[in-house]
Amino acid sequence: MSTVARPYRGNAEGTLDAKGRAAVPTRFRPIFEGREELVLWEPQGSKQPYLILMLDEYFDKIVEREYDGADELEEQDLTHDIWGHMDYVELDSASRFPIDKKYYKKAGFERGEKLFFIANQSYMEVWPLKAWERHEEERRGERSRLRYTPGKTVEKPQPHPLAKFVFPPEEGGADE
Repeated sequence: MSTVARPYRGNAEGTLDAKGRAAVPTRFRPIFEGREELVLWEPQGSKQPYLILMLDEYFDKIVEREYDGADELEEQDLTHDIWGHMDYVELDSASRFPIDKKYYKKAGFERGEKLFFIANQSYMEVWPLKAWERHEEERRGERSRLRYTPGKTVEKPQPHPLAKFVFPPEEGGADE
């Protein structure tokens, strides 16, 4: 049986409370059930900063995949980009996890602010709601710019920076 019952799917809103904690939305709680430690990671290179919450085994796969074939200089950059921007967090009895103050300015998180949680198969993105809305506006604008018009050259859209980190559902999961 898989450690993950199903891939992450859907979205939900939440709030960063006065103590700097975010509650995992009810729909995502079964994914993290029985876990003492999760990875909270700030990916580098995104236009809009956000955080990723995931199981440690997925984080390990990301690290393994990224370091595979890297030379010494690339490994040093990866060490900074991956290990320098992640924390292990624990869920409390109410399924809340702390968001460290260092992310408040860098990623735009503020206490009392609405959050947006969106699933991405093998991890969950955590956005300040306002940043998510800006991100979606930019994406809609990008899509409309890339729509096909006969006789017009169309630019190829760039892949999402984390597309290489999406893993297929674990075998034996509930969706098979």
